[in-house]
Amino acid sequence: MKKAVLLFSVFILLTNVYGQSDAYYKNMGQNLQKFGTAQTIEDWQTLANQFDRIANVEKTEWLPSYYAAQSTIFMSFQEQDKSKVDAYLDQAQKFLDRAMEIKQDESEIHVLQGLLYQARIGVDPMARGQKYSMMASSCFEKAKELNAENPRIYYLEGMSVMNTPEMFGGGKKNALPLLQLANEKFEKFAPSTQLSPNWGKENNLEQLSICSK
Repeated sequence: MKKAVLLFSVFILLTNVYGQSDAYYKNMGQNLQKFGTAQTIEDWQTLANQFDRIANVEKTEWLPSYYAAQSTIFMSFQEQDKSKVDAYLDQAQKFLDRAMEIKQDESEIHVLQGLLYQARIGVDPMARGQKYSMMASSCFEKAKELNAENPRIYYLEGMSVMNTPEMFGGGKKNALPLLQLANEKFEKFAPSTQLSPNWGKENNLEQLSICSK
């Protein structure tokens, strides 16, 4: 999962559609462009802080808190010291809770919540696998209710199955149909705005290739 997250094809954003005078869109666009080059924990922390600052100003917008949470989750995947991971995810949860308060019927927020639960598993897979897998699955089902065409749902479900032992119904063969479905959804998907989440397509293709062999 760490490799998968780091290989996300994330965002190519912001033209002059909204105008350079609109500080919100300008600041969001500048920060989202940095997703493609962020590599270190420090890079992700900087982005999380910047999105958090925007969120504290734009209190009716859910996207700044969403991206602050996503940046913090990415930090957790890069942290080698497992004893520090939960602290990152606790902070990410606070950002996600704030986004949820603004727009609880947004599929993308529930998808990211599922990813956060998957990140919790990595701290101690044997002890946490069952609990957090079920919680992530619940988030993905809710995301489907809100928007069944969201490709990131099936991508993350496929990654979960791929990383589950075959004896428990996981493995490449069982992940393949989900990744194929995600690919079909990605081909048809168009973000609702230039700032909307639009990640996962390239990495899904990579994992699909691995599972197809």
